[in-house]
Amino acid sequence: MWNTWRKIKRHWGRTDTLIVSANLLALVLFIGNCWWESVVVCYAACGVPLALQAFWATCRKRPRTGLVEPSEGDNTRELLLRSLILGGVVGWLWPFGEWLVVNTLGWWGQYLAPGFKILETPIYCILIGWLTSAYCAYVAGRAIQMGFGVTHAAIASGMSALGLGALGENLFVAARMWAYDASSWDWGAVPAFVPIAYGLSYAMVPLWRRLHAVKAALCFTVVMLALTVLTGVLAGFFPRP
Repeated sequence: MWNTWRKIKRHWGRTDTLIVSANLLALVLFIGNCWWESVVVCYAACGVPLALQAFWATCRKRPRTGLVEPSEGDNTRELLLRSLILGGVVGWLWPFGEWLVVNTLGWWGQYLAPGFKILETPIYCILIGWLTSAYCAYVAGRAIQMGFGVTHAAIASGMSALGLGALGENLFVAARMWAYDASSWDWGAVPAFVPIAYGLSYAMVPLWRRLHAVKAALCFTVVMLALTVLTGVLAGFFPRP
């Protein structure tokens, strides 16, 4: 354990500090929004961190968006840009995956906060998926850059998604952004299969590290859709009446 922390400390850089700070800012705003219940705060909690990270990733010479191998050094800006592209593709494809699920298996609950939508999915939900996906992809890639193996990167990304899914989903329910129908196994106000599906899906991000960010995002989106449906069916949540 101490060797792990020493390795992280040795490779820690300014981009890592920015990522952690930006996402902590988002978390603080999401927690506060449990009382404010404001869709504007939700937009700000996603938009500001995404804008900061995008500026940092592109404020110098535009980096490539392919794989960053550990041998190439700690190219954190390049990794951040790749992660933002991957997260953006995942987030903006979310409405189409959700439309497919709800029109074949039934609705999972309801959106409560107002806002513009793509199909039936509000923009704020897309931004949340973008921010979270970018963070988990960055964690996976950064673990490999720091010299950890693919297995460790998968665990780091998967556990990040599981934890953020369980906490974040409950925060959004508390903030009245959306509400889930009850299931046979809930974690707080969220069906347990949802964060579990996130964890399993994001653990596979390192498998596509050699693909261009867009191709990796497409592969990931298909897998996440399949795992969400599978875990939902196994949990007895789908199909919905």
